[in-house]
Amino acid sequence: MHDPAARSVASSGPSLGVILAGVARVPMRYLATALAAGLLVTAPAHALHKNSPPAIRISKGAPTSHPTTPSWDRYVAFASSGDLVGTGNTTRQVFLFNLFAHDCDIGGIVIGCPLPAVPPIRQITSGPGAPDNPTINQAGTLLAFDALGSYGGGTGPAAARRQIFLLNLATGDLRRVTNGTDGDSVRPSLSRAGGRMVFESSASLVGPSGVTQIYLYETNLGGLQRLTDGAAPSTNPALNKLASVVAFESRARHLGDGSDSGISQIFWYDVKRSRLHQLTNGNGPSTHPAVSSAVKSKTLRRSGIRRVAILFDSTATNLPGTAGGPGRQAYVGSVDLGDLPNLVQLTPIPVDGCTPSSPGESSYPTIDPTGRRIAFISTGDFLCNGTTGRRAFVTDMRRVPAVLYQMTGRGDVQGPLSNFLGLWFLTLSTNDDLTGQGVCGHQLQVIDYFTGRWSPATKVGQTPLEPIPGNPDAGCDDGNPCTADTCGPGGVCKNTPIACP
Repeated sequence: MHDPAARSVASSGPSLGVILAGVARVPMRYLATALAAGLLVTAPAHALHKNSPPAIRISKGAPTSHPTTPSWDRYVAFASSGDLVGTGNTTRQVFLFNLFAHDCDIGGIVIGCPLPAVPPIRQITSGPGAPDNPTINQAGTLLAFDALGSYGGGTGPAAARRQIFLLNLATGDLRRVTNGTDGDSVRPSLSRAGGRMVFESSASLVGPSGVTQIYLYETNLGGLQRLTDGAAPSTNPALNKLASVVAFESRARHLGDGSDSGISQIFWYDVKRSRLHQLTNGNGPSTHPAVSSAVKSKTLRRSGIRRVAILFDSTATNLPGTAGGPGRQAYVGSVDLGDLPNLVQLTPIPVDGCTPSSPGESSYPTIDPTGRRIAFISTGDFLCNGTTGRRAFVTDMRRVPAVLYQMTGRGDVQGPLSNFLGLWFLTLSTNDDLTGQGVCGHQLQVIDYFTGRWSPATKVGQTPLEPIPGNPDAGCDDGNPCTADTCGPGGVCKNTPIACP
């Protein structure tokens, strides 16, 4: 595998585009056994990027999208209707992937692994309610998700609305955070320690209902605070790891009369000072905010982005400090510079020796918790290697100029994606067979792009060194030897009963 360490992105100017969430209601007797066996004990720290395989396929069977809400460190919480652990599941439920447990399971790590072994993937919920949008804290002890109020035995009018739930994986305690009857509460997002959570709701939790607003919940004290009160929806809230900044998108004029502007903009809330700020005021929609607490990038710091960075994508052409466009591109701004500051355009990315016929469009930028590397999806052919469609890229912002990695060259990557799993890990949903085991439809997968693991493209004309695709029907294996598993149109799996000896 070639060394992914180098093709520098060209630079010149102030913008990078120019310079560059109940445990299957686990009975307490089983939970006690799990605790005694160390299943829920935090494992010792290891350099997982040096022990993990280049790529891991987390899901199989039913097509699985990437969660819109983040998880932290070695965990990926996600929702799927697939039978991933042999329970016979066919309904939408929450599952939890543990990278440390996975590496112990395959022998990548042999010291510090719990005995008995922890399953790499566990089904956390069961029953009605279609749980979705899970998020988990760093310790892997607190999980939040949304589900119909019928989940956990709920009845009455609230059972027909989506509610926010908190599940303590160490005790099995399930908390219903919301109980709205006139609106839905969805998309929770936990801070890294799990002490705070944000979510969006159109219910009358605090104040009138009808328009989706952003809420902040103190998970330890149980306090609920409404952060917005506009006449247009505020959605997609994102927390930084210290829970000091809440970013979101909204069409409301929050710094004006609260009316509907008709164009989605990026806003952020200063939790410590209880003050709302506006990051963009563009002539096109700005969406999909992501937040980093610490920026360790000389390039971004030189542009005034130092303490907290907010990334987003936009079709606006008049964002201050940027060239704007063409089409949808990725941008980053700072909470250090007040309202409507100059921004940094991240894409399209010029690379020496490559002049693509089209700059493409880029979306869903996300930055790792340390602020070192930015991942995004793009249709741009930045390395002039002839690859097309929505592919995954990463820029290493520690270097000046930044270093570009093209992660995928085949298939289609569905947004969002994440690099919260660790400094060298990219989590994404794609129909590209990254492991060579076979894949059916869009599946949730992980790439470890540390040097010597996954081999991204870094030079002009080079394509990612991906394994030869395996049998696509292998991605539909439900683990039952008495079924014939095949992949049908649209990535839909068919598991046909057969006679077993």
